[in-house]
Amino acid sequence: MLDTVRSTYFKDHWEITLMLILSSLFAVSLEFTRILITHHKNYFYFIWNLFLAWIPYLISIYLPIAYYKLRYKIVAWLMLIVWFLFWPNSPYIITDLLHLKEKQVPLWFDLGLILSFAWAGLMLGFISLIEIQNLVRKRTNRFWGWTFATFMLLLGSLGIYIGRYGRLNSWDVLNPDKLFSTMLMHWQDQLMRLDLVGMTLIYFVFLLLGYLTIKVIIKIPDRMAL
Repeated sequence: MLDTVRSTYFKDHWEITLMLILSSLFAVSLEFTRILITHHKNYFYFIWNLFLAWIPYLISIYLPIAYYKLRYKIVAWLMLIVWFLFWPNSPYIITDLLHLKEKQVPLWFDLGLILSFAWAGLMLGFISLIEIQNLVRKRTNRFWGWTFATFMLLLGSLGIYIGRYGRLNSWDVLNPDKLFSTMLMHWQDQLMRLDLVGMTLIYFVFLLLGYLTIKVIIKIPDRMAL
């Protein structure tokens, strides 16, 4: 029975996974094209950022099956914690647009390059969150599913600020003193506090609207054109 469910589950997800792979490969190919033209690795770290965005996605498509398959449920919960810590890396990539400047290649090329990485990261994050929201909903109910998703979008928005201006990474949670001192410093400074609150709220609304749009699109039936 479990093998049948697993087979059906992965069969239902191969198309979106393929599109995410193609989107990622397109973004990476643009970066390597840029390196070939300019002989500079100005944006090479975008590939690393995109790799971090893939981690929560891969966990999210395996976790619903792993929860029932694994003998020790603690492993599934640990996977969920890893997903929780790495998920903000997915929407974080949109802030790489701040690096857009005239450098060795036409501005339109770099814009297309950065948008390609941002799109792939954002879609990885949204689809990943949908999977985990569905898992939470099945284990609890619809209300807690949406509560969880909304909280993650808010946390992701805060994570964008922490990553961009606090210069912290997901693994810095293992150093709580550094995380706490950085957040305290940003909160105590009036200008930094304004940036923290303003950026978190604006990006939260942006991500929420984007997420709701994806959810609505999924519900649109596949009708033949009249």
